Amino acid sequence: MHARSSRTRTLFHIVLDVLILFMVMAFVTSRLWGPGHLLTSGSVRLGVPVAIGVLGYLLWVGLYDQAEARRWPAAVGEVTRAVITGAAGFSLAGFVVAVGGGARRWLVLVAALWYVFLAVHHGLRAALQLNRSRVIVAGSPRQAIAMRDALRRDRRRAYQVVGFVVDESIARLPDRASRESLGALEELPALVELHDVDQVMFCMDGLTGGKFAPLARMLNRQGIEVSLTGLGDIAPRRVGISHVEGHPVIAISPSIISGWRIAVKRGVDIVISLLALVALSPLMGAVALAIRFVDGVSPIFRQKRVGKGGDLFTIYKFQTMVADAEELKIDLTNELDGPVFKMETDPRITKLGAVLRKTSIDELPQLINVLRGDMSLVGPRPFVESEVDAAPASFRQREAVTPGMTGHWQVSGRSDTDFGELDELDRWYVDNWSLGEDLGILAKTVPAVLRQKGAR
Repeated sequence: MHARSSRTRTLFHIVLDVLILFMVMAFVTSRLWGPGHLLTSGSVRLGVPVAIGVLGYLLWVGLYDQAEARRWPAAVGEVTRAVITGAAGFSLAGFVVAVGGGARRWLVLVAALWYVFLAVHHGLRAALQLNRSRVIVAGSPRQAIAMRDALRRDRRRAYQVVGFVVDESIARLPDRASRESLGALEELPALVELHDVDQVMFCMDGLTGGKFAPLARMLNRQGIEVSLTGLGDIAPRRVGISHVEGHPVIAISPSIISGWRIAVKRGVDIVISLLALVALSPLMGAVALAIRFVDGVSPIFRQKRVGKGGDLFTIYKFQTMVADAEELKIDLTNELDGPVFKMETDPRITKLGAVLRKTSIDELPQLINVLRGDMSLVGPRPFVESEVDAAPASFRQREAVTPGMTGHWQVSGRSDTDFGELDELDRWYVDNWSLGEDLGILAKTVPAVLRQKGAR
């Protein structure tokens, strides 16, 4: 029943676009040269395969597929690419075969009208939410809730999450989500018909192949698209699909922590840290003098931190605390869950130190650590040995890479982020590192510093 209604909707929109493409060509030809040229015009003869190509592109990108439904900006974007590509193809072919006089004017009018009518068709269809992909999220309760939230936030695709179908042998849905439960896994084939669903997304963590395979087969026979998630915190670029003797295989490439990419990362660290030290030396000198004369302490704070491979190194920062800060720490209360010590109003911080921390100027001496190779511009934040020893064993996975001045933690709230999130963000970085990831974090660092969110 569902497959038939879905095919009917798809066919309707395809036929509508076919009418738009060919009626526009007929209208423009008739207005320019008269109806008698419809069968004799070289522009029309060349325009027919171009129109088929435009339609083929829209089919290829899934614009008619309910399970691939776009929001209106993305839908109009696909129409734009299709029309521009078609017009370019017409121009190139027209130059080769010498279509004849008036072809350029004909093309401009046809392409403009194609774009207007196709954009209105697919833009309105998306804006009015007539093309939303109705989804049931199935499988693991924890991952199902996370996937539901991700689908609702997606800015490109248009999803409507109908509800959950969870494997309660793993865990039950929490009370806040239980009202969205549609039934048991075994009821999925009937539920997709009842709720007119286009897609079922299986969250695979904890869902056995013995349950998944028969359900996926039945759903596919009903015309339902089946999607899989729950491969863990793995960047999409590391996931590939191949075949072994006809068997589909999902491959996850290893994270790259050596080779030429690391050499490039080190080269970038040297160049940027050297240039930054030269450019910022007047500011750093002024800050050092201010600390010496205002707070009466040594301007540079030195402390042993855990670096790559668990090796200890000396980190440099501007002094922002009173001279006996470590002794006073015993009497203070840690406000951050876990072994990493943080306080919102730490009484050991001097007035000048508070300003330096808010602006992150206290971190600038670490450019020396970057130049020396103890640290990188981007990487997990280094901590003192006592904090690392008190953390779970998995926390030491961060030691596979060089620690950094900035990272996911810093651009995601810094001190406002709890220890669990800190650990998860840093492990994701280690597992999925790339040069592009570093550039993205660097681009987010300046706004994060200017907002001063979580800085203390």
